[in-house]
Formats: sequence, C-alpha cells, structure tokens
Amino acid sequence: HKRAYADDRGPNTGGMGAYAPTPVISRAELAEAQRMMATAVKALRDKEDRPFVGVLYGGFMLDRAKGGPCLLEFNARFGDPETQVLLPLLHSPDAFTLMYHCAVGQLRRIRPQLTWRNAAACTVVLASKGYPGSYAKGLEI
Repeated sequence: HKRAYADDRGPNTGGMGAYAPTPVISRAELAEAQRMMATAVKALRDKEDRPFVGVLYGGFMLDRAKGGPCLLEFNARFGDPETQVLLPLLHSPDAFTLMYHCAVGQLRRIRPQLTWRNAAACTVVLASKGYPGSYAKGLEI
C-alpha cells in the first residue's frame, strides 16, 4: 500500500491507506518488532532525559532478506492511515480512557492491558491524478 502502481511498482506514495491485521507477519516477527521498538524507545528516552506523553507507534518494513522487521520511523500523528486503522480495533480500554489517563499522568494507575477486537479494518486515501508527482490541486475528488 505504499507504491503508486500495481504489483508494488512505481514511486513511493508515503502511504495511501492501511489495513489491519496484516497476514504477512509471523508471531515471531511481530515479537521482534515489539522488542526493537521498546529498545529504541528506551534508548531515546535515556538519551533525551525527558518524558514523552502521548501515543507512539513504529513504522516498520518487513524485509525477510535482511532478517525480518526493520524499524524506519516513529509516528505520533492521529491523521496517519496506520492510526486510523488501528484505533477502531482497540477493544479495551477504550481510546479516550487511555488518552485521558496519559494526559493527566495517571497511566500507571490504571495499568492498562490492551485487548484488540477480533476484526479487520481498512483505510483508503484518495488523491488527484499524478500523485505523488506533480498533480493539480483544488480539484474535486
């Protein structure tokens, strides 16, 4: 869902949608991705010596030729397709409860154990012809 054309060809769009859960990652690869993210977050927290309050998720690519998941970036934006596809699948606690207790510094008090719905979700982004290159702006889609 990152390339402009079919068969994973063409320029990188930076994301034109997302789906969850993904059937292409094994439990072992998912565990490795979680370990990688936790390690990176701890290293950044120790280096910066300041708290982070909010939602943080990793942007990964799965490259089995290089040994599995690769952590590319961290995101914290709720407008990203990846966030838009994950939040509806959150079962307990609800997103508001998590965000409220995080914002007021009481997340440790509720010690949330996240559970996810046994469902699937998908987002699709519409763009003008020519995207991600030059494209006309202000057109009705």
